[in-house]
Amino acid sequence: MNPQYTQEYLDEFYSHYITDEPHWDEPSYYCHNFYLSLVEKYTLNRGRLLDIGCGNGHLLSVARERGWLPLGYDVACASTQRVSKKIGVDILCGEFTKQEWPKQSFEVVSMHHVIEHLKSPVPYLQITHSILREKGIFFLVLPNIRSRSAVFKFYLEKLGMRRKNVGAYYDTSHHLWYFTPRALKNLLSRFGFEVLYMRSGHHVRPNQSKLKRFLMRNLTERILWKSTFLVIARKIC
Repeated sequence: MNPQYTQEYLDEFYSHYITDEPHWDEPSYYCHNFYLSLVEKYTLNRGRLLDIGCGNGHLLSVARERGWLPLGYDVACASTQRVSKKIGVDILCGEFTKQEWPKQSFEVVSMHHVIEHLKSPVPYLQITHSILREKGIFFLVLPNIRSRSAVFKFYLEKLGMRRKNVGAYYDTSHHLWYFTPRALKNLLSRFGFEVLYMRSGHHVRPNQSKLKRFLMRNLTERILWKSTFLVIARKIC
């Protein structure tokens, strides 16, 4: 995004970003379980896990159920205090770069729809590398700006065949960076990470059949063409 929003605008925007949810919705619970099952294929043990941009704490809750020792981080202290009390997991808050992050102390660091929101991803990537243990896992989920749906809508707009919600897939109210799978792979390699696995993000809805979820998980979402994608990378140096 150019020009980027001011920090004042972003602080105001994110002060209302996390809302109190009445209950755990089943699709979110299912997706986070699936994501962690993928991560666990590349980890030696279920040790400490840091979720950067933990939001409502869904991934933290599932991680604890699966035997991890989770810790959360988010920028807004008022909302993180509510979430921490609700789920019973410690969550740090405030400016990310000013936290006293212990070196080589986490088996996994996750960013679930976070990196596209950052004014500067560089310090986050540097700190993530430093706090991961040797061969630790970095897990990301983010929008794919070259997804088939985004490209198709873009060309319809260019041809004048799509006049409503023009450019809505950019989420310009708060997304500051736009990635393709190839671009993110190149970026991670610059900061000492090797990409081990990529695929489309997992999208489920209430009341979907087990068969449909199985087919999505094992067939259609293995191809990098949907609106989001996930990355599992390993610290290599």
